[in-house]
Amino acid sequence: MTDVNGDRLVADLDALSAIGGGADGTVDRLAWSEPDLTGRRWFAERIRAAGLEPRIDGALNVFGRLPGSTGPWLLTGSHLDSVPNGGRLDGAYGAVAALEVLRTLTEAGDPLAEQVEIVGFADEEGVRFEFGLIGSLALVGELDVDRLRGGVDWHGVATRQVLAAAGCDVERMQAAQQHRPSIKAFIELHIEQGPRMDVDGIDLAVVTGIVGVHRQRIRVIGTQNHAGTTPIKLRHDAGRAAARAASELYELVLAADRDAVANIGSMQFVPGGVNVIPGAAEFTLEVRHLEERVVRQIVEAFTSRLNLICAEEGCRAEVEFLSWVPPAPMDATVTAALDQACRELGRQPARLSSGAGHDAAVLSRHVPTGMLFVPSVGGVSHSPSETTSDEHLILGTQALLQGIRAAAARIK
Repeated sequence: MTDVNGDRLVADLDALSAIGGGADGTVDRLAWSEPDLTGRRWFAERIRAAGLEPRIDGALNVFGRLPGSTGPWLLTGSHLDSVPNGGRLDGAYGAVAALEVLRTLTEAGDPLAEQVEIVGFADEEGVRFEFGLIGSLALVGELDVDRLRGGVDWHGVATRQVLAAAGCDVERMQAAQQHRPSIKAFIELHIEQGPRMDVDGIDLAVVTGIVGVHRQRIRVIGTQNHAGTTPIKLRHDAGRAAARAASELYELVLAADRDAVANIGSMQFVPGGVNVIPGAAEFTLEVRHLEERVVRQIVEAFTSRLNLICAEEGCRAEVEFLSWVPPAPMDATVTAALDQACRELGRQPARLSSGAGHDAAVLSRHVPTGMLFVPSVGGVSHSPSETTSDEHLILGTQALLQGIRAAAARIK
């Protein structure tokens, strides 16, 4: 069995985490920012230093392959961007582990190296433009380019301007899909980002499917007025209506399905003065579940309750759809290969669904796709406290190598 170089893997993860990293462990490589671009250049340089051939497509996805290999390839990797004030492993681990796997195969002179390509996807997180998975969507030809042409980022800057500053032309992003026919399968290694594996003492998990994710923006419109002179009973307080609706989301979700989750992660009152009754309130709603039916049920129940509350408060609500990523079951053949790989390493893998979205969800609609998880200590992610032991990081990378070998033997 060929072994990955664990010390080199950890050293590369440390080097990447320093890009956009802070003294408190924070990693901030927001998509299309200078730290994100620096991380992409670093990844391409590490690919080149390994004697491999780097390539950056029109969506700023960074690929690496053995020079002279012609495909079709089994693709592996993850994303290189982070959330604001995030951790060092989300996305980065899967990309760096992919590099270590291909580097190991190349150094061993293993013929399998010719069948493997690695990738660091662009803008998986979706913070900047309020929809993500941009690099993988571009790769498979599903990117909504019209939305990018006319959109703005989270600070109101035109999307085209943000992309242009990053050296990315919206019109050229569609060309990324020309590479899709050369990909025969995809495997993504990732930290779990949840507590299940850590709590239960599980070393490795094979992912069965990825939840669907619905996002929308809601604007509640009331009447702005003086907070000191307007009696409580005569107010049309958009802030109160929004807060009432938000407070009832928890019960609505539990009534629909205890495996479902939902979140209101951002809320602003307008104009935001301490002595001004909000004339408007704007917030986001996100709902996730493995079944689309359950997601729709929760969204409809929340909308119905919101409208009733607005009627009681003398307000009205406007809903703007942001994005929908459908549930993504993993491929049975790849899943079996990953299960075999874990067992070859003497581990009994768990079978878990993923509550977080991943690039694997996009690829799964086009090629056989699978995912592996390693545990997150304390179940913490999207935080500077995000961590996984070095032993599990190395074990997961070894499982990825074995899984690629097993999948390549099954998928022709």
